[in-house]
Amino acid sequence: MDEAQKISLKQQIVDAARQVLLSDGYRNFSLRKIARAIDVSATSIYLHFENKDDLVHTLMEEAIERLNNRLEVSTVEHEDPIAKLKELAYEYVGFALDNPREYQVIYLISSDEMSRYPKEKFRKARKGYEIVTQVLEEGVRSGLIAEDQPRIAAYTFWAQLHGVMSVVLSQRLDTRIDQEKFIEESIDHIIKGYQVRTSLKTNTNFDE
Repeated sequence: MDEAQKISLKQQIVDAARQVLLSDGYRNFSLRKIARAIDVSATSIYLHFENKDDLVHTLMEEAIERLNNRLEVSTVEHEDPIAKLKELAYEYVGFALDNPREYQVIYLISSDEMSRYPKEKFRKARKGYEIVTQVLEEGVRSGLIAEDQPRIAAYTFWAQLHGVMSVVLSQRLDTRIDQEKFIEESIDHIIKGYQVRTSLKTNTNFDE
């Protein structure tokens, strides 16, 4: 098997693993099942992945990296921290809508079901949070955002967006509500939340 064939087989394994993981869940996920799906021996999979957790970690890493790349690019176009924050929100949502399978993989695995996500991979995974944190810190320095704990605020931002997309992707949104309008209003509320807190804090400080 030449190098091109190895790469092709590895990609087939990854693609099949993503489908099996999402359809059957982690507990019913096995390398033998992946092997049957693409008609190869289980041994062939072990040439590329140490075990099933190694394969699942790869799926997570690929999805996280793709999301983070989109987030990073989105911040280049704007100078205003509020505009950057809004663009980050739309990029996050856009990724989830464009890549629902990859997005689900990021949040699918419960840490108590599998081996701990490797530290070196987790550092990469945190990049998205760091990008949001940096934008919030820019806003704090410029006086446009008043957050005493930008890192906590970044996690809150992330959690709110995940909540919005969980409703959308699970198709639990009320059919009387337009999906696009729901997303727009949700992002608007999230962004305004930072602006309102900033306004309240600024006014309080002024009164003092």
